[in-house]
Amino acid sequence: MKRFPAMAAMVAIALAPAIPATAAAAPADPLGFVKKKYNEIQDLVKRYPRKADLHQAIRDVMETFVDYRELSKRTLPGEWDKLKRKQQDEFIAEFKQMIQRTYVKRFNPEKEVRIDYNGSIVNDDGSAVVRSIVHSGKSEAAVDYRFHKQRGDWWAYDVVIDDVSMVQNYRKQFHDIVQKSGWDGLMARIRKKNAKAQE
Repeated sequence: MKRFPAMAAMVAIALAPAIPATAAAAPADPLGFVKKKYNEIQDLVKRYPRKADLHQAIRDVMETFVDYRELSKRTLPGEWDKLKRKQQDEFIAEFKQMIQRTYVKRFNPEKEVRIDYNGSIVNDDGSAVVRSIVHSGKSEAAVDYRFHKQRGDWWAYDVVIDDVSMVQNYRKQFHDIVQKSGWDGLMARIRKKNAKAQE
């Protein structure tokens, strides 16, 4: 099974729905939620034929159902509770910018994407997993979407592609940096990457 960029699955299928201002309420079941987003992306691509405009639309939409606070907390399990609220907020802002920049630039609106659904599971704690196989050109990947429900809506906090968790991947990277350079070193590293991307 060939791998392809994580955001081709994450954005194209789950993180690039229609315009949030006109979106209907999230379906009660997580599988219906993912299917709805996949259908809506067709309209999004038609609305934004220019890649730059499409990428900005994707960033805007990610704000509506990616739980960056939960994602950040799960990425820094050993550090999160030690941080002051201001530090947490600063990390979320920089981490969110890094995620959006890294993934959105990899999204190719001209490449056909198809998804085969393998069902969903809702756990006793309210979290849910939607399993699928995502096809992009000649490549395919097993993609699991992880959600929890907040304020009546499904919010994504992790995507697992071919058994590689986005949360666990960042968790290891950040842990290694904190062990070597401390919290200030981690924030400096993320800020530097974000600033360089703006050049």
